[in-house]
Amino acid sequence: MSEEDPQTKLPHDLYHHGVISKLFPSNNMGVVRTESGREVQFAYDLVIVTGVIDKPADLKEGMTVGYDLGWTSKGLRITKIHV
Repeated sequence: MSEEDPQTKLPHDLYHHGVISKLFPSNNMGVVRTESGREVQFAYDLVIVTGVIDKPADLKEGMTVGYDLGWTSKGLRITKIHV
């Protein structure tokens, strides 16, 4: 059994973490793969982007991001992305 402090494994922010797996610029949509492997969609015009990048068009596939979730009429969606 390891004696590592579990607090050292926590991220430095309170976002969920994942990787941008797919981007569909022609449809203004994208997909983030969560740490558990689930894929959650986001719409460019409905997501808030913060951090180093300030607009969804600058996102790239493979980027590690933090995100917040929200419920919409179409189900669970990403509402905020932090790069």
